[in-house]
Amino acid sequence: NFNDVYDKNNGVLIIGIHSMSLELGGRVMGLCFPVNAMYRPHNNKAMEYIQTRCRSRSGSGMIDRKNLKFMVSELKRGQAIWFAPDQDFGTKGTIFAPFFLVANASTSKGVAAIAKLSKSPILTATMIRNNESGKRPYELIIGKEIADFPCGDDLADAEKLNQIIEAEIMHAPDQYLWAHRRFKTRPPGENSLYK
Repeated sequence: NFNDVYDKNNGVLIIGIHSMSLELGGRVMGLCFPVNAMYRPHNNKAMEYIQTRCRSRSGSGMIDRKNLKFMVSELKRGQAIWFAPDQDFGTKGTIFAPFFLVANASTSKGVAAIAKLSKSPILTATMIRNNESGKRPYELIIGKEIADFPCGDDLADAEKLNQIIEAEIMHAPDQYLWAHRRFKTRPPGENSLYK
């Protein structure tokens, strides 16, 4: 699936999730094909050095998640970029959309904006650990190109993005990092789901 869209030479946006095999998935992707990853720099300078150095050893470039202008320019240059939009991004640049059984989850509008600006095809990639005997211990699942995204309607795009993320989680829901407070930001007047 990756080679089918990467050969078009217009970059590839790869949507991922925060799972227990995230770091291994990044290493495998970096060894198999050229990919950069969006990430949040660590607050501790020593940890930032270790995190960036170790992740870059696989051939993966690291892009600060706040540097969206650079991300779009890299996509337009034909680069592949992995991005995990499955977290709570607060209220800026987001919209509330359903996520699993929660009606209002703060969802990034950035993925749709980046896809629109770069005109890059979008894939999903999730690394899972197989517990079944006879199967390889790990599997990198690369999805087919996502059609009709973005459509231009913020809510419809956010709903589709959350459905994409839900499908990726369901490959191995027990391996998803549910500890992330995905529903931390609430619409005005709604109580916290964590009290």
